Amino acid sequence: MRFWSLLPLLFATVPATVSACEGDCMVGVTNAWLGNYTSPVNFVWLKVAQQISDIMPGHPDTQTVLGYLQPLLTAYKKQAYQGMEMAIFPNYFHGKCLDSDGNEPDGCPNPDCPIVCGTPGSLVHFYPKLRFIAYNQTYHLLQSIVDPETDTYQQVEQAIMNAAASDHGDRRRSYSRIYPRVLSDAVNVGHNNKASHSGSGSGSSAAGRDSVPASRPTDSSRSASLGSPKMLVPVFLKRAQDIKPALKSVLEQAHGLLANACGADGVEATNGLPHCSWEVIMKEFILSYP
Repeated sequence: MRFWSLLPLLFATVPATVSACEGDCMVGVTNAWLGNYTSPVNFVWLKVAQQISDIMPGHPDTQTVLGYLQPLLTAYKKQAYQGMEMAIFPNYFHGKCLDSDGNEPDGCPNPDCPIVCGTPGSLVHFYPKLRFIAYNQTYHLLQSIVDPETDTYQQVEQAIMNAAASDHGDRRRSYSRIYPRVLSDAVNVGHNNKASHSGSGSGSSAAGRDSVPASRPTDSSRSASLGSPKMLVPVFLKRAQDIKPALKSVLEQAHGLLANACGADGVEATNGLPHCSWEVIMKEFILSYP
């Protein structure tokens, strides 16, 4: 599913001379990866919102549900930059490009350095690793921010529960306005049936067995059938204890949705992540830093 395009990579910000990927280079590369992942992550939130809508009474539209998810979206944006920069620099790419003899191999620092170090040439040579680092960081960030123990998750859960409770109330009031006679008759029939059963004896039971049923139900029996609370509750109510576990199940799939969007195969393969690679344009961008 190649449904997104690379965002602008800010080529105009490249400095004149740099001895390694530091300063502006680190910022530029980090922001480029965050820009790359904007569309896949937005795809994840869209799918999550659609699934949450399915479990809510009234099935609110996607934009409404995205509003309930805003604490998660904000948490992602706040943590994304620092996490991505640290995952790339200095956790993996850092230091001088020297071999075991202390010499700088051909291709270092640019354009294709076979030593893991903090230069553009090293990022290009080990691009499959760089690509996986960026994906892995995004994957685990999505996983961490939907932890049910976090304040952010609980804010989202509360917003959705409040919306569900409000919808329940609106539907009850709407139904009582549209079918007041049915509800009233149902209550009266319920009371009458209770009184009838409590006052009946063995004679009435025998008469009941010998009597011929009416050819069609009476108005009262129709009202009781239509207005029975046992019939109305499943139609109009989705209980809180059902919504909470369903919400948890949806949110804990967020990082899995990213894996599907990127075409991840579960292993750190050289040619993995076919839909989240951006190899040609990213290599060109990285090497624009001296």
